[in-house]
Amino acid sequence: MASFELGYGRGKLSFHVPDENLLFVLEPKPAPTSSLERAFAAGWEGAIGTEPPEGIFHRGEKVAVVVPDHTRAVPTRELLSLLWQRLKGKVRAEDVTVVVATGTHRPSREEELSHMLGEFRSLFKVEIHDQERCEELGRGRRGIPVAVNRTVLSADRVITIGHIGMHYFAGYSGGPKMILPGVCGGETIRLNHEQIVDPRAYACVYEDNPIHTEMREVARMVGVDLMVDVIQGPQGVHKVVVGDVLEAHRAGARFWDQCFQVEVPEAADLVITSPGGHPRDINLYQAHKAIFNAARAVRDGGMILLVAACPDGSGHPVFEDWARRSSSLAEVLELMEEEGFKIGGHKVYFLGKDRARGIRHLLISQMPEEEARALWMTPLSSVEEALDLAREEFGPAFTVTVLPHGADTFPVLPR
Repeated sequence: MASFELGYGRGKLSFHVPDENLLFVLEPKPAPTSSLERAFAAGWEGAIGTEPPEGIFHRGEKVAVVVPDHTRAVPTRELLSLLWQRLKGKVRAEDVTVVVATGTHRPSREEELSHMLGEFRSLFKVEIHDQERCEELGRGRRGIPVAVNRTVLSADRVITIGHIGMHYFAGYSGGPKMILPGVCGGETIRLNHEQIVDPRAYACVYEDNPIHTEMREVARMVGVDLMVDVIQGPQGVHKVVVGDVLEAHRAGARFWDQCFQVEVPEAADLVITSPGGHPRDINLYQAHKAIFNAARAVRDGGMILLVAACPDGSGHPVFEDWARRSSSLAEVLELMEEEGFKIGGHKVYFLGKDRARGIRHLLISQMPEEEARALWMTPLSSVEEALDLAREEFGPAFTVTVLPHGADTFPVLPR
């Protein structure tokens, strides 16, 4: 028997898989790690696509620091501390506003802010982004109105802090994505995300991805002065990328590919995965990243078991509404046609694409069974139940692949 421990909420879930059924264990590739302090220093000294960062900032300027919200597993407080050590001789604390980039997520709660920001919760002004408090900056090349957080627009200098990773339709997280959708207005986000039906809007597609192309355009329109993005995985911190929001981010995305794209020779009958525990499994909306990656390693007609606590349930009202009103990809597309693209509905779209392949989604979570079923999941109480289902469906020689860190592992099957 092979033994596993997967992240589940703030703890772990343990289980065993018979040796004769285990096909692959997919993990990120081994890569050098370092302390966050050393990685930050290396990134700062080797800033990409910009002048030495200290020369960008001047006393008396207003600085907006855009940071991830409570759904992102980013060492925000530690990065703020390292950044402030470099800037406090040039920038006054009273001139700094931290803008929490919630995008379309719910506002971060006070306890979440305290955890994310630590002492910087009181040292700096802190603002949670509000889609209604935006100003139109202009129009993009597609003609869409670009509305951005007023504090960000009024700042003399803009810094983004984030993490670089795979994003299932925007290509990559971090960098430009901290601006759009992070601190943009709801209509700007919706019009950007409606391009999701374009086949080029896909994970790890950079140059030709229409969604990410527009994100880069908007970041340049806003005038981001400095990007600080961490690249980390289950092994620890691999790199901190500092510099121009486009050039440095592109270099960081290439590095991410080298670490986290993993070749898998054969698709399995059952893939067992976890997004990695809290906060990545705070709700199904966030945990879906692991489902997306697992779907790349499961065969048509197979099963995916997601191990995700999801204490906040679905995580998005439109996600839940569209899931309750549809049961197939065709029905999701009908909703899109009738009501237009809506943020949250895109998660159901991707579940529908899985269902069109005959994939069945199983879930171990804290959600009520009715809610899980409404979100196209089959609720289970143990991994053993999933193994029994696979044995019944595929026979005693059924195959299992385990993705312990589903949000950080991008399976690549042979063409």
